[in-house]
Amino acid sequence: MFRKLFRILGLAKCRTAATDAASASERGLVRRENQDNLLVNREAGVFCVADGMGGGEGGAKASEIVCAAIAASTAAVADMQGRVRQVTEAVENANSEIQAYAERAGYRQMATTVAALVFDPAGRREAALGYVGDSRLYRLRSGGLEQLSHDHTIAAELMRRKPGDADAEASASRAGKLSHVLTRAVGIEPDVQMEWTMVDVRPGDRFLLCTDGLYDMVSGSGIRRAMASGGKCTAVVEKLREMVFARGAIDNFTIIAIDARG
Repeated sequence: MFRKLFRILGLAKCRTAATDAASASERGLVRRENQDNLLVNREAGVFCVADGMGGGEGGAKASEIVCAAIAASTAAVADMQGRVRQVTEAVENANSEIQAYAERAGYRQMATTVAALVFDPAGRREAALGYVGDSRLYRLRSGGLEQLSHDHTIAAELMRRKPGDADAEASASRAGKLSHVLTRAVGIEPDVQMEWTMVDVRPGDRFLLCTDGLYDMVSGSGIRRAMASGGKCTAVVEKLREMVFARGAIDNFTIIAIDARG
């Protein structure tokens, strides 16, 4: 039921006084099922993507659980601190629920990434970015694209320890096959640590949430061109969708594009 709801929300264009948003979630051309999920909550100003992993239907269920938990958590609050606390607690509850579900179902591994964008419910020009795993959040501002999140993967962690260090870069290169081995995920450990970043929001900013099925297929420059191509969010999502399929769409992929309003 929740997965059907998220699909309907994800395929619809959403508007508020503050944002214009559109999204898509696809199985791709190779995978048998779509283990991604998403949430677009226009009223609350909360958006998230999740990329599940696990045996059987475990991955799809894990991503469904975390999106459902966030959806259920977004009661009316007047401040950003309260909203961030709501989403954090939702992810922590989802972590416990996923572990319990995996134990009942006999899955050895069942987990999911999550990346969430939370606009200030008080209307101030700021947003919070919360994430676990390697689903990403980007911002296009004045034609320049910036990755606002940090991948929680072995290779990315090596690069962050000593940025610009040749040995660190060599180690990350040798870890290429482990570039998608996560150092954090929802459902793996008894406790989950969600990383949060606060950013300012300016009129004309365009945000993108996506799973790795997008950025593994489309380069950063390709993502920037699609996001900067003008038009509404629906057009941006369709351009990115076409680019993924043109390159083989070997994995599930999920996209949410969001515009900040003036």
